[in-house]
Amino acid sequence: MKLMATIADGDSAALACLYDRYNRIVFTTVLRIVKDRDEAEDVLVEVFHEVWQKSDRYNAARGNPLTYLLTMARSRAVDHLRSRLRTRSAMQAMAASGATVQVQESVATPTGSPDPGAQASLGEQRSRVVAALLSLEPQQREVVELSFYDGLSHSEIATRLNKPLGTVKTYIRQGLARLRDRLRSRREDVNA
Repeated sequence: MKLMATIADGDSAALACLYDRYNRIVFTTVLRIVKDRDEAEDVLVEVFHEVWQKSDRYNAARGNPLTYLLTMARSRAVDHLRSRLRTRSAMQAMAASGATVQVQESVATPTGSPDPGAQASLGEQRSRVVAALLSLEPQQREVVELSFYDGLSHSEIATRLNKPLGTVKTYIRQGLARLRDRLRSRREDVNA
């Protein structure tokens, strides 16, 4: 959390340290959502750029830096995915009408490598999250994954699974509560 305060003070070395520590887990999360390596790299750069530009938005009371980064990464990845789908629909409509479109992409490649201690810590966190996800009831896990990893809205999940919207919301609410409880209890076990 001190790192985030240092970034807010305009220390670019602190941003580099944050990037080195968390870029791989943020990239993996984004890649799972957008399912395209080049696009995931673009979103990764957007996330860390936003951390730098809007460093005053971080609130330590609402979560640790990793939670903040993953929440932001998921949000940006879902925005990117939805934008891509809108663009694809527009291009298909234009193609159907006989118009031609050229798209030029620029790709930013992340650099740097995290230190082994940070990687080990992230690996442990990832294992705890996977174990917590696997402990959910199948319906809860499915809707949480569709929401988080595929970026689907509650109504889109309800349509895809042919379930009532209220049921989907209940599964998500219960699943997230169980995840929170499982992760909290595992963190307490580790700290004990």
